[in-house]
Amino acid sequence: MTASINNLEEIRIFNQVVKSKGFSAAADVLQLPVNLISRRVASLEQQLGVKLLNRTTRQISLTDEGQLLFNRSADLLAGFDKLANDINQNQATISGAIRLAVRTTTVEFGIVEKLAELVQQHSQLEIQLFVSDEPIDIVQEGIDLALVIGDLPDSSLAAKRIGDVIFCLCAASSYISDPTMIQSPDDLLKFNYILSWQKQTPSQLKLCAKNGTEVLITPKSRFKSNDVRTRARAIVSGIGIGTLPYAEAITKSKTDNWSEFFLTILCLQYPFGV
Repeated sequence: MTASINNLEEIRIFNQVVKSKGFSAAADVLQLPVNLISRRVASLEQQLGVKLLNRTTRQISLTDEGQLLFNRSADLLAGFDKLANDINQNQATISGAIRLAVRTTTVEFGIVEKLAELVQQHSQLEIQLFVSDEPIDIVQEGIDLALVIGDLPDSSLAAKRIGDVIFCLCAASSYISDPTMIQSPDDLLKFNYILSWQKQTPSQLKLCAKNGTEVLITPKSRFKSNDVRTRARAIVSGIGIGTLPYAEAITKSKTDNWSEFFLTILCLQYPFGV
């Protein structure tokens, strides 16, 4: 007989009948009908081609074959239960190394703290975090997962959009002190900009107004950097208008000398995905 899951279940029922010294007592333990218990044991005997139990109206006794099966099947059932438990544990456990690529901007969103929570929750998990504002070859670098802000280039890689990230325009009050200086998108062209310096950085900024209207401007820049923290310091220095994640800009406006009068008038909205 070739073993199957049904065979194992029938062997388990047979063992319980032996331990309980009867079909009725085994049925109570297994919470199954007595006639089902009897049929499953009979099915096992038929498949094995031997008689396992001597039955009387009041008691049962093991045949030699039944005794042999009972003695050896205990380890078999224990081994199967352990295997099933190991498989379930493996499915429930996050383990191994994950190489994750993010930009410095993403780090500012608190992703390191979230990853730290994962590491604390899963003792077998290892995070390898690659932080760069430069375009990277995910396949060449062996990256498992990348968090990307902005429109994705054509690619054969699987991607999923998980939301939008809002960037806002902000400046030091030493650079723009009068809120009335900004009345329309055209007024933004009068100022210098602190921009991202990357290979794929567009020449135009696509701004989104509160009513959903999109505006394209071509800013002039005298300061560029591929590092968001450097751009933030340049903004504080008062040499131009820059873009930063909205939440970060609001936080900085409370502690640094920033103008916040037009932070919510126009913003940049980028898709965020993995």
